[in-house]
Amino acid sequence: MEILRTENLTKIYRNGENTVTAINNLSISVNKGEFISIIGSSGSGKSTLLHLLGGVDKPTSGKVLVNGIDIYKLSNDELAIFRRREVGLIYQFFNLIPILNVQENIMLPCELDRRAVPETKLKELLEILGMENRKDYLPSQLSGGQQQRVAIGRSLINNPSIILADEPTGNLDSKSTAEIVALLKKANEQFNQTIIMITHDLEIAKNANRIIRIEDGEIYN
Repeated sequence: MEILRTENLTKIYRNGENTVTAINNLSISVNKGEFISIIGSSGSGKSTLLHLLGGVDKPTSGKVLVNGIDIYKLSNDELAIFRRREVGLIYQFFNLIPILNVQENIMLPCELDRRAVPETKLKELLEILGMENRKDYLPSQLSGGQQQRVAIGRSLINNPSIILADEPTGNLDSKSTAEIVALLKKANEQFNQTIIMITHDLEIAKNANRIIRIEDGEIYN
């Protein structure tokens, strides 16, 4: 079942007389439960694409449909709700709140959305992440790999339609990288979670079910 589709998606940045086409008339389809890697060189447009898929940046033209809804026809308030409820974002630099502990960081999307925290899901996530004994630790007390585990837990707590991971292993050593990729695969398999991951590393990309290569804002076969 299709969960996400783009139609002729285009993003052009303008600076005076100069224009840069970051995404050029791109159309893709993603089914529920797929684990997709988007790979490309620096400046290929892959991060821009991820931001467009997540409702973070607006396209110059074209559509992004999630569960059949054209997200850029939503009002600003509706789009903000969409991002909170339907998209889980994982960044390279974790973006944890330093004054909140592990458990509080994971629960944050529920708190922002004024939803009750699903206690069973929270407990399950802490166990899967191997953080049940560190749930009261602050981010400063964790390694980079542990912080990224917390970021993954935060992205999963609301059962989003899609998880968008932007170079999630780019700031980690090889051991932590392997652990994070294994966790993403487990989330995909255990929760049937749809995941779209950006990476420049082909070996990491091979862990996904499908690889999409982008160059100059276009799909490159």
